[in-house]
Amino acid sequence: MMNRPRLSVIIPTYNRSHYVEHCLRVLQRCGIPRQELEIIVADDGSTDDTAAVVARTDPQAVYLWQENTGTPSTARNLGFARSRGRYVAFLDCDDEWLPDVPGQALDLLDRHPEVDILFADAWMGNRADGFRSWIEIAGQNAFCSLPHQELESEFRKLERQPFLRRMAERNPVFIGATILRREVFAGCGGFDPSLRGAADWELWLRLSLSVTFGYLNRPLAIYTRHETNMSDNHDHMIHEFCETLQKLLRNPRLKPDDRDWIEQLWRRQLFYHAYNAFDAGEYDRARPRFRKAIRAGNRQALPLYLACHFPTGVIRGIRRLKQTLASPSLKCSGDRS
Repeated sequence: MMNRPRLSVIIPTYNRSHYVEHCLRVLQRCGIPRQELEIIVADDGSTDDTAAVVARTDPQAVYLWQENTGTPSTARNLGFARSRGRYVAFLDCDDEWLPDVPGQALDLLDRHPEVDILFADAWMGNRADGFRSWIEIAGQNAFCSLPHQELESEFRKLERQPFLRRMAERNPVFIGATILRREVFAGCGGFDPSLRGAADWELWLRLSLSVTFGYLNRPLAIYTRHETNMSDNHDHMIHEFCETLQKLLRNPRLKPDDRDWIEQLWRRQLFYHAYNAFDAGEYDRARPRFRKAIRAGNRQALPLYLACHFPTGVIRGIRRLKQTLASPSLKCSGDRS
């Protein structure tokens, strides 16, 4: 282990060789000496020229290929099993790191062994629409007011329970701007292969029950939004949010008062998942979802569950009437403006 790299960066991919090439070139400028950096491209069954691109762009990078599973989780787990670094990071091939900040993050982890996982801010967006802070999108005021200990300028250690609750409500941790100690990830069981878009959120929630997160208040990465982002499948993401919260409720490390609070969030997500189908006019899909929400204790779901049994034309008529009555263009009889 004398020659162990300082950091292993695992890049999951599937048929995105042009993104992989750009990602590898950006990593060459991240500020970490190449001899300290292990780069692993974990390919989930690509049929394009990804292997050739990796060999041409960075001959030192490790290239791993597996049969397609349809989820980045298995590719990330495959990459970690092959990795050797003291620290580990997961960078999607369509994201990138900003220069020098990754090295600064490693130095902070070296100086503060009480922090198990470091995450930083990120820029989210694209050149056409502009970029915004990930922390701002995740609720900056609520996040910045969390109890914490200021370890250094722009670096804070977060208290576990308040951070867990904030995480359950809105995820402030972008996977591409996160670095973990090797032993932390090795001991957690890895990413859940049953999840796709919410696999990182589920991992952070699971880890926040037992390890300490530190936040670096500066951007480390760029998350590029485009039409093929996995998280853009809104209905599937809500489904995975429900699954993730249900998994958390089964975790024996969850404290009773936190369990009650998480259950409330879970019931709301179940209702939202059902209403998403109802609002799209997909009443056959909405009915079993409302039933699940009712069984979980969400009474708000009952009237809409019953409404799903009416003829489609009746439901549409009721919804049109409701929208008309709620229209701001209609004025009550006492309004003379």
